[in-house]
This record gives sequence, C-alpha cells and structure tokens, in this order.
Amino acid sequence: MQSADETVYTVGELNTEVRGLLESEYPRVAVVGEVSNCRKYSSGHIYFTLKDEEAQLASVCWRSTASRLRVVLADGMRVIVSGRLTVYEARGQYQMVVDSVREAGRGDLQLAFERLKEKLEAEGLFDPARKQPLPRFPLTIAVITSPTGAAVRDVVSTLERRWPCARVLLLPVHVQGEMASGEIAAALELAGRARDLDVVIVGRGGGSLEDLWAFNEERTARAIAACPVPVVSAVGHETDFTIADFVADVRAATPTAAAEIVAPILDDVMGALDLSLERMARGVSTRVRLMQSRLSELVRSYALGRIRSRIEQALQSVDYHTERLQRGTASALEARRTGLNALSTRLGDLDPRAVLARGYAICDEPTSGRLVSTARDAALAGAMRVRFSDGNVMTEVKGETE
Repeated sequence: MQSADETVYTVGELNTEVRGLLESEYPRVAVVGEVSNCRKYSSGHIYFTLKDEEAQLASVCWRSTASRLRVVLADGMRVIVSGRLTVYEARGQYQMVVDSVREAGRGDLQLAFERLKEKLEAEGLFDPARKQPLPRFPLTIAVITSPTGAAVRDVVSTLERRWPCARVLLLPVHVQGEMASGEIAAALELAGRARDLDVVIVGRGGGSLEDLWAFNEERTARAIAACPVPVVSAVGHETDFTIADFVADVRAATPTAAAEIVAPILDDVMGALDLSLERMARGVSTRVRLMQSRLSELVRSYALGRIRSRIEQALQSVDYHTERLQRGTASALEARRTGLNALSTRLGDLDPRAVLARGYAICDEPTSGRLVSTARDAALAGAMRVRFSDGNVMTEVKGETE
C-alpha cells in the first residue's frame, strides 16, 4: 500500500531524473583505466568499457569526436579519457560520453610535444624558407652526440670511409636525462662560434619517447634554429620524429644517413673532376681545330693569296698557343691531384690513432670520460683510464710528484 508522502515513478521517469542529476553533478570528469570490449560500429561511433582492478565504466565516443582522436583505441590500452557522465535511459545504464583520449603515462609527453610543435610552427621555425643549404664539399664537420653511443661510431666511420679529407670535431654531450637539453644547446652555441665550420650533425640512436625527449625540448629547438651553421638532425630510427627534426635544416632518418647526406664520396668527386677536365680539354681542342680549318680556307682563297705569309704565321701562333694550353691543362690537373694527395696525407698525420702509435697516450676519467690533461686533474681523479694505440689500461694515481 502506497504511503501519502511516497512518490511513485515510472521506470522511464526515474531514469530521466537520475540522468539530470548525474549530468548536473558531473558536467565534466577525467578517468584513467584500461580499455576493454572496444567496438567500432559502421556508424563511426565507438563503444568500450573502461576498467581497473575494482570496477568498470561503460563509455561511448560519438563519430564526430572519434574522427578527431589522435589515439587509436584498442583493448588493453591504458588511457585517460575526459568527458561527461550520463544515463542511457532505455537500458538504465550509466555511462561516460568521451570527448578526448590520451595514452596514460606517455600521454602528457605527447601533449607537450604537440603543443610545442604548434607553437614553434606558428613562429615560423619550421618554414622551409629559413633553412640553410648544406655545403657540397665540407672540410670541417661537427658531431654533437654521446661520445660512448653507437651513433658516434656510425657517423665517424661513415665520414672516414666516404670523405676522409674532412676534419671531424666531436662535441660530447648527454643525449638523455635532465642535463641533456642544456648540454646540446651549449654545444650548438659553441659550434655557431667556431671558425671554418661547415656543417653540424646533432643526434643519437633510437629509444622511447622519454629517451628522445631532450630533442623535443624548446631549448634544444631554439638552439638549432639560432645556429648560423647548417644543422642536420639525426635522432633515433627512421620512424622516430622529434621537434629537432622539424627545426633543423635537414632531417636524416638515422645517424648513419646523416653522415651519408653530409659527406660525398671522395672517389666520385675525383672521377667527376677528371671528367670535367677531360671535357674541357676536348672542347678547347675542338675549338682550335675549327679555327685552324677556317684559317686554312682563308689561306687557300684567291683574295688572300698575297697575305699567305701572314696567315701562315698566324697558324704557327695558333699551334704554339694550342700546345701551351694543352700543357697548362695537364699541369692544372696534375696540381689538383697533388693537392688532394697532400691533403689526404696531412689528414692521416692528424689522425689521433697515428699519434697514439708514436708512443703517446690519452688519459681520461673512467666514469665520466672527461680528459685528464694535468697532474692536478690526475691527482683529483684518483684513477684513470690510459688509452694506447693497441688498447686501454686502468691506473690508480698515488699522488703528485715534482
């Protein structure tokens, strides 16, 4: 029997009442959980369940929102969704209407990446018009990366193989961690002040978004943009993209690819030079023969018979100058070859490995890799790694001697 103060609802009325209360109390909420039972219908709407160890929440993402999502929802993903709570009245089921999704954990980094990318793009830092062309034949190349990673070995070995006449300067930095961005920016500033520097390669090997984050920081991006020397970014693998890639003058898919972009192949350059000189000599010879032919015709003409002797002298002069020009061309070619051979010899003499082979050694701290160049530094270090031409030894410093 119904009491006098008891309100009786129909099921539909009650669900409508609950929906109004829920939507007014929670107009917007963010929830973290794992996606399960994810289904995308032909209508474009996505239905899924958001769950954790204790409970689950029915969720829906309408087609208008789903088409703009940067994340492809799939079972097992851990996400942070934002939206409003409501009630599906026909089934009496309370659910969340989702209007944004980001991956939990790396979602904040991805959001920061997108915001900085939009900001710098709006400032024009990605504009192709401001990018500098790379030099065709660089003689001094700076490499900004970790001195111990695989990236530096790949870059240096590729440069030595393709373009051994270039001087390679290594500017060692941390490529991940709190100090990395500051060190990379400082190295770029130093490279910008260097004299006779032709191009800079900055990068590292592959890794997660967190590992590569130093190349997504604003300080790094602005240092690349401000560098007066052309900069090639070489961060991660082919599928990795960072803010540094968009700001740099040229983006390389890998560190090895960066070295291949920067350095031509010496044998190809020498071959092209020989071919150009050969074409030049053939062109001169052809032109001379044409002039000789025309002069011969003039000599044989009746009108010029009385000045034959002058024409013969002219022909003799042409022969003389032809021979002189051919000798000069051959001499110029030989001088260029000699210069390149001398340059290669000088570079070989400057090779640190050649210096080590003459009895010298390099001392550095075993943990940081910092060079030890004075007795005081050695005493402070306590222990050193000594590099010889055929390997390394570890030493313990007992103290200073006079």
